[in-house]
Amino acid sequence: MSEDSLFRILAAVAVVGMIGTSIHYRHRADRKGGRVSRQEEPAVVRRGLSLSGLLGFCGLLAYFAFPSLLEPTLVEVPTALRWLGLALAFASALGTVWIFQALGSNVTRTVVAREGATLVTTGPYRYVRHPLYTNGFLAFTALSLVTRSWWFVACVLAGFILLAIRTRQEEANLEERFGDAWRRYAARTGRFLPRLVM
Repeated sequence: MSEDSLFRILAAVAVVGMIGTSIHYRHRADRKGGRVSRQEEPAVVRRGLSLSGLLGFCGLLAYFAFPSLLEPTLVEVPTALRWLGLALAFASALGTVWIFQALGSNVTRTVVAREGATLVTTGPYRYVRHPLYTNGFLAFTALSLVTRSWWFVACVLAGFILLAIRTRQEEANLEERFGDAWRRYAARTGRFLPRLVM
């Protein structure tokens, strides 16, 4: 088996773990609490996130099924960095489970909290307010290293910029919903990375 084939198989395992976990928990939350509309998000953000996600998915499909399609996007990456990327991908897969277990039925695809939502401050939310976004950034960074393709770098940068914009509205909604409890929580946690000083 070639080294590229090994990377492809192992990366597929990590990606299937992440996507499978996400689908499971999101479907369970929608079944329990009903789907939440994304219409409150600005259209440019909503459409931009959908487009960057679609382009990222197409890149994954190309990498796993039609690798020659990604050849124009390949750059030289030392093998050690590709292995590091693979380790990060598996760490991200485990992080996905941890995040969704903490969120439970609170997870939504939008900036609007569900009816009956609770303020989650445990698990990874003890350290950062948006670990799902941080984890997604980590996952696509890992895939950029494993695949050696700048395609995933472009997708993650575009997506993360849009998420950073969307986060302002999401946090305003959470502050309106949870009031002082949210403000105290936000004061002691970082948005995407843990605060070094409390």
